[in-house]
Amino acid sequence: MLGFPVALLTANAFEWYAHKVWLHEYPRKHRNSPFFSHIRHHKRVRLNGFEDEHYKVPMLQDQEIFNEKVALIGLCAVFTPTVVVAPFFTAGIYYSAWQYWSKHSKAHLEPEWARTRLPWHYDHHMNTHQDANWCVTRPWFDYIMGTRVIGEDSVAETNMLGMALPDWVERPLNKLAYRLLPGTFQRLDSNRSNEEGRRQRGDVKEIAA
Repeated sequence: MLGFPVALLTANAFEWYAHKVWLHEYPRKHRNSPFFSHIRHHKRVRLNGFEDEHYKVPMLQDQEIFNEKVALIGLCAVFTPTVVVAPFFTAGIYYSAWQYWSKHSKAHLEPEWARTRLPWHYDHHMNTHQDANWCVTRPWFDYIMGTRVIGEDSVAETNMLGMALPDWVERPLNKLAYRLLPGTFQRLDSNRSNEEGRRQRGDVKEIAA
């Protein structure tokens, strides 16, 4: 059963890396890449208050939706053989792929839901600087890697797991996290301060086209 949470952590790490490197850094250098459609996704979201109606379109009629679904299906296919030796790990990968699609598509069709339920992904698109907040389903690796940049404190997650937890669980969890990862929270405070400064100056950096 340990394989299931290991799969969730693995999937979150992959989500962070793939989003940062494959969907942002690579298409900026290779404009003919099929991943360049992600840049267009950013522009649509920015112009429409986080909404992207392309998520209503069948996958064969939209390259971005096609790329996203095929990548998730491919990820599941790659890990399917592990079911023989690690069935819970494989189940965790399948669950993570389903979570990614369901949350990402819902977020861009219901912006207010995203703002309050996935604030880290909302911030990825709507902050002054869009090269941060790489996680979609949960913000775990953004905390670990120091790339979480909070935009609105009023709707931001109150713990690094990005989950609604009872106060009696959340308070000791946060104390433990601060004690074990002081550098992470120093970066978080610095990132928040930098974002506030850019907003006050009106210094908005649009994603490169």
